[in-house]
Amino acid sequence: MSQVNARGIHHVTTIVGDVRRSADFYRGVLGLKRVKKTVCYDDPGSYHVYYGAEFGSPGTVISTLAWNCVTAGLVGVGEVVQTAFRAPPHSLGQWANRLDSCGVPSRSQMSPFGERMLCFADPDGTSLALVETLEDQSSEVHRDGPTVRPLQGLHDVTLNVREEDATIDILQEVFDFGLVSRKDGSIRLAAHGGPGGAITLRVIGKSSRGRLGGGTIRHVAFRSRDIDDRSEMVEKLRSAYGMAVSDPIERTYLSAVGFRAPCGVLFEIATDGPGFAVDEAPERLGEHLKLPAFLEDRRAELQAILPPLS
Repeated sequence: MSQVNARGIHHVTTIVGDVRRSADFYRGVLGLKRVKKTVCYDDPGSYHVYYGAEFGSPGTVISTLAWNCVTAGLVGVGEVVQTAFRAPPHSLGQWANRLDSCGVPSRSQMSPFGERMLCFADPDGTSLALVETLEDQSSEVHRDGPTVRPLQGLHDVTLNVREEDATIDILQEVFDFGLVSRKDGSIRLAAHGGPGGAITLRVIGKSSRGRLGGGTIRHVAFRSRDIDDRSEMVEKLRSAYGMAVSDPIERTYLSAVGFRAPCGVLFEIATDGPGFAVDEAPERLGEHLKLPAFLEDRRAELQAILPPLS
């Protein structure tokens, strides 16, 4: 588990069309560790694969839902428009060379808050970025392409919103984020300075809504220490903001509830535990297909349906 304050972003989930192409990108190009290979519990003929740092600590994870025959999504207002990872200081040049050697176009720019960024997209079009941080926890990512220092979890996610609404209050009063800065129509909030500690809202005024599909973020999950902590957060959402919150969603490695934020983005509240090592040794995470108990009797059938994923 992460040692920082148990708030902030737990994980984000993006939709992909080709699970093997996605694995080649997140493991082979970005050097993330596959911490769990499982299936979509509601559609077990599709993979749900989690990538992260360390042992998949909260705040480091992006997961991919592989939807069969998915059409490209459309990013719009009320959507996550960028997911940023933490890169070691002075490493963006190395990362630019690595992306270029892997055939991934990228561009350098500054965030509204003065951060150096390297922006690019995954093979399905999910908008990603690397942001330099102050900390350096070096080792190196070799794989194919130039050697680089590894990414250190999520930095923040950026949401496009029409206006400032109760989403900002929910982030502060329920999720314990604090307002850090406002600049050029962007609002930065932070829960802590570690992985997954920040979120940015970009106010763009009237604009079209997006469409869920390949290359879009399905949801952003926020951390709760445990079920009791989550229950307190849900009660505040209902009583103070009148939010409709789903029944608990059990996913073996976490327990979550979901709701549609006032800005339109699907939010989840996910527990920090039990974590990805609940059914695999920490050093073997992501090696084998793991199924929930209610799907074990379908293992042979599902393995015949699912494409091989080494």
